[in-house]
Parts: sequence; structure tokens; C-alpha cells
Amino acid sequence: MTVTVQIPTQRRALVNTPMKRTLASLGLLAVLLLAWQFLPGWTNTPEYVVPPLSDVLAALFDPAALPRYLENAASTMTIVLSGLVIGVVAGLVLAIVLAQSPTAYAVVFPYIVAIESIPKVAVAPLFIIWFGFGMPSKVVVVVLLAFFPMLVNALHGFRGVDRDQLDLFRVNGAKPLQIQTRLMLPAALPQIFSGLELAVANSMIGAIVAEFVGAQKGLGVLILQAQGRMETAAVFALLIILSVLGILLNLAVRVLRKIVIRWEITAR
Repeated sequence: MTVTVQIPTQRRALVNTPMKRTLASLGLLAVLLLAWQFLPGWTNTPEYVVPPLSDVLAALFDPAALPRYLENAASTMTIVLSGLVIGVVAGLVLAIVLAQSPTAYAVVFPYIVAIESIPKVAVAPLFIIWFGFGMPSKVVVVVLLAFFPMLVNALHGFRGVDRDQLDLFRVNGAKPLQIQTRLMLPAALPQIFSGLELAVANSMIGAIVAEFVGAQKGLGVLILQAQGRMETAAVFALLIILSVLGILLNLAVRVLRKIVIRWEITAR
């Protein structure tokens, strides 16, 4: 015999309210932070392995280190934003071209798949050899990591346009530019923004890896220096800074998505 338990609609609505979810998330965060503070001491874990939270916060808000954090964070974010813009624009433009030309798609796309399968991080040393230890080599790594998510997602968005709607536009005499701007681009926007979110995450990874391989400044360089001095608390502090920067970039993309794709919110 099957017993079905029905939760009253009003109770279910209360559980699922945004306020409840926010409080649950904050409660989980508080538990994790308390565990981070006290578990290393209770388990006799050396501070150079896992420092308590208080040591990490002390390193994070150290007045002597703050100017160095800001200067190197600015350097890293310059690389991230430069590579992100170039990679996203290039990926979007190539997606439009390939979506318009089945021949170009058939010829080029297999090569795109082949190049995408190469770990971009593994070729970072090559860019150091070709472009030197300055900013260009780091920007190229970020461009590659931002380019492919945007290209693949935008291409799927453009090619997924309803054929009946496409035929309707053509029957009514719409010009290619009108079809692109009034049908294909709006239809592909959700996929484009999904690609942009992936590109943002990849850009942060690319910038740090490129700085690991060879750089004179940046948050990746600071992490390596702190690791060399066995200052684990400083490493965690730098990771927190990177996480905050990544979250802010992701939030910016999400806000932009809500502004641009208003019908997506209305449909929910």
C-alpha cells in the first residue's frame, strides 16, 4: 500500500520563500566558518596545513599587505577583463558567421572541436615563449578560455532557431540583417548569456594559471610567493579575494541577463 504525504500548499510556500532559502544558506555558511575556526585546533592540524579562520582574516585585513593586494588584484582583473572582452566578441562574431553559412560550419567546426579538446592551460608555456612574460601572453590565455564557451553556446543558440519562424520571416520578405537582429539574436540570447557566464569563470582561471606560469605581478604571483614562504593563511586570504572578484563578475553577468532578457523572467 502506498502512502502519500501531502504538504499543505501554504506550508510549502513558506518553506520555499526566498527569505527561508537565504536564512538556510547563511546558517550553512555560519556552520562552515565555525568548523574552519575550531577544527584545526581540535584535530591538532598544523597551521601551515590548514590555518584557523582568525589567522586567515588577519592576513586578509593586514594593513601592510592591503596595498599589495589591491595593486596585484588590479593587474589580474585587467588581464581578465581584456581577455574576456576579446574572447567573447570573437566567439560571438564567429558564431554568427558559422550560423549563416552551412558550408563554413561544415568546414570549420571540426577544427574548432579539435582545438577545444586541447587543454588550454597546457599551452600557456608556449604563449610565454611567443609573447614574453608581459601582459599579452596572459591575455591570450584568457582569450582562448573565454572564446570557446561563447562560440559553442552562441552557435547552438543561433542554430536552434525555430525553422517555422525563420521561414515566416523569409516569406514576409525580411532581409538577412532583419532576420539576424529581430529573430536569431533574441532567440539565441539565453544561450549567449550561458556562454558568457562560463567565459567569466574560465577567464579567472586562465588569468591565474597564466600568472603561475610566468608573471611579475598579479594575484597568482602573490599566491606563489606566499606558498614559497609557507604562509598558508596568506594563500587562503588571496583565494578569498579571488572568490569575491569572481562572484562580483558573475553577479554582473546575471544582472545584465535580467535586464536584457526580460521575457525570460516573465515566462518563469
